[in-house]
Amino acid sequence: MKRKGWTIATSVVLMAGLLTGCGTSSSATNGSPTSGSQHVTLKFIGWDPASVYQPAIDAYEKKNPNVTVEYTPLVENDSNATLKKLDLMYASGQDFDMFTLNSTTTFSQRVSNGMIEPLDTYLAKEGVKYQDEYNAEQMTFNGKRYSLPGKAGPWMIILNKTQLDAANLPVPKSWTWDDFQTYAKKLTQGSGASKQYGTFFYTWKDYFLLAKYSSPTNQGIMADDGATPDVNNPLLKKSLELRYQMENVDKTATPYQDVVTQKIPYRDAYFQGKASMLPTGPWMIQEAGGTDKIPATFVTAFAPWPTNNKGDEQYSFGGADSLVISSKSKNKEESYKFLRFLSTEGIVLTKQLSAWKKADVNQEVDQIIASTKSPDKIDKASLINVLNVTKLPQPPIVPSYESDIETAFIADAEKYMLGQTDINTTLGNMKVNLQKVVDANKK
Repeated sequence: MKRKGWTIATSVVLMAGLLTGCGTSSSATNGSPTSGSQHVTLKFIGWDPASVYQPAIDAYEKKNPNVTVEYTPLVENDSNATLKKLDLMYASGQDFDMFTLNSTTTFSQRVSNGMIEPLDTYLAKEGVKYQDEYNAEQMTFNGKRYSLPGKAGPWMIILNKTQLDAANLPVPKSWTWDDFQTYAKKLTQGSGASKQYGTFFYTWKDYFLLAKYSSPTNQGIMADDGATPDVNNPLLKKSLELRYQMENVDKTATPYQDVVTQKIPYRDAYFQGKASMLPTGPWMIQEAGGTDKIPATFVTAFAPWPTNNKGDEQYSFGGADSLVISSKSKNKEESYKFLRFLSTEGIVLTKQLSAWKKADVNQEVDQIIASTKSPDKIDKASLINVLNVTKLPQPPIVPSYESDIETAFIADAEKYMLGQTDINTTLGNMKVNLQKVVDANKK
């Protein structure tokens, strides 16, 4: 079964720019030997364990014996710490060729600083039109393309199937935020320290944008133009009120104060059975099958991101990691060829969801499930449904100061969740404080 319904735009959450063209496979995608006989060593940096990329690297090196790819996770499973070290390496002139980025914020910061090599010339030379090859758009900058898509996927809702069955609730194939609230009420059990909540919302900005992520446009704090705070959008008010209602009125979601003061990890809340549902990203698919640190003790089912109204198309937030070349790389042509392979045939070998249009989603899901500690703890049918029905919008423009926008936004959202301001005061403060960040960054 080929991919149908879902298109992917980067994370956590989305990439900016319009879809541009794409084309036929070349030496970069089919792994045929590179030209020339001089041996080249490519240094590739990320945060995923080396075991993730090694199968793709081995396959590429076998077909290109004059190329060696050395992959290094600077801080394993910690993208933020990795990127801090990467920035220091770049600033000090240390040698590396390629790296990965996990969000539009991390991308926009580094492309605006001249850290990333544009790829338009390489794509044109290969005769490739991007949209013919990939489902996931990637952020562009000043009209130029700087990245290819790595591992990909939409945000979704994961559900504790045992608790779902106990409440006599079916796995949703399509539903609204009203339905989500109803499920949370029926799943909430007990009281005190042993209370089982219907759901859990974390401290990231994503959990203050729930209803916005159901929209085909303007999913972020800023409007899609990247220049205007989207505070007047009624879906922002709905998102904030939805979370407040569930935490403070319905008491079906872990209170924000507890999440912050007790520093509750979202993985613990879900896998320890303290929250029956968790809105989350595609990285949790594999973790649902258990890890060394957190074994899977129940079956996880998957539901699409809820819609704002019954009958709406099922949109979600999500995307693909960015595969990029350092602007200081001395092996840019060979780096491009490897990344083209990695973003197509190679990513399939890493047992992750890809953005490659020619990939078979059934095969990808089977490989992911088979690679887990407890494959029987993943409900494949519901996962396939999510991947087939979910759509993602065209990515927005993201300013280089997006991290400052997020900080200001969360500061005001927190005050509302803690009952320090009402919703209208909160939105008024956001409008002022976000505009201050915009004005401070005008050139």
